[in-house]
Amino acid sequence: MSSPSYDFIPNPSLPSDEDIIARCEEVGFSRGITITDPSTHSVSTWVKCGMNVTLGEAHMQHWTGIALREAGISDVQVAPVFRAFSADYQGCRIGYIAMQYIQGTDCDANDVDLIARAVQALMSLRVPSTATLGHFGSDTRSIVHSFFPGLLPNANYRSDHDFFDHIHKILETLRIDFQGDISSYGRVLCLSDFNPGNFRKTTTPDGQSVVVVLDFGATCFMPLPFIEVALKKDRDDFRRSLIEKIEYPRGRSEDVEALLSASGQLVQYGEKPIALPLGVSSRTSGR
Repeated sequence: MSSPSYDFIPNPSLPSDEDIIARCEEVGFSRGITITDPSTHSVSTWVKCGMNVTLGEAHMQHWTGIALREAGISDVQVAPVFRAFSADYQGCRIGYIAMQYIQGTDCDANDVDLIARAVQALMSLRVPSTATLGHFGSDTRSIVHSFFPGLLPNANYRSDHDFFDHIHKILETLRIDFQGDISSYGRVLCLSDFNPGNFRKTTTPDGQSVVVVLDFGATCFMPLPFIEVALKKDRDDFRRSLIEKIEYPRGRSEDVEALLSASGQLVQYGEKPIALPLGVSSRTSGR
């Protein structure tokens, strides 16, 4: 059974959910499929599908596109979302996001300047005052961040408070001295996956050079210090170059270092959550 389909930007040329599912099944639910507009005979839509694809990701992508336009940022864009839904397949929940297919060239490590421009723009967006941590329109359980092994806390947070409590208990369990208060920080749009292939360079019909952000699976609202944690964890040459080229809001250096230390030590526990607060259960099914 499929979930209700969520319409974002209407696209009447899209096939039905059932047809999309069937086509994704044909390719083994690999990264995704393209859809051709029958009226123009050109590729119009990219469908991302998979067990780690969620409605929360789709809402996060849609919100970011709107926020960029409202902020007057035109040289960084987001692939518009047409539809998102999920459906059961052989006991697994598969997510589907149908978005506009963007002609262009995927970025690589040589495009660090362009990617830095996009990352800078996303981090500058104003987070809604009513938003919880995690993906826009979802709840705190939707948090995705590289602080956690496998990107996921795998915890059934009931509120943001549960997340704050969990972080403090992790630090305490790992015997990391921490005098700060994560809950005191404001929320920011935080990327955790800086793979250059998540960005595409293209040119608009009027000749403007644009960077398009394609993937929001590991992008969500987080407390401010987690921006620096995501940037500094697992640094390679590309990540080091990226850090040098962007200006980002920073938390207390002591807080960031404590979080980086904790994140490194969590690897020994695998993806099983530790130090869960009272009343918070673990999740075994990922997202």
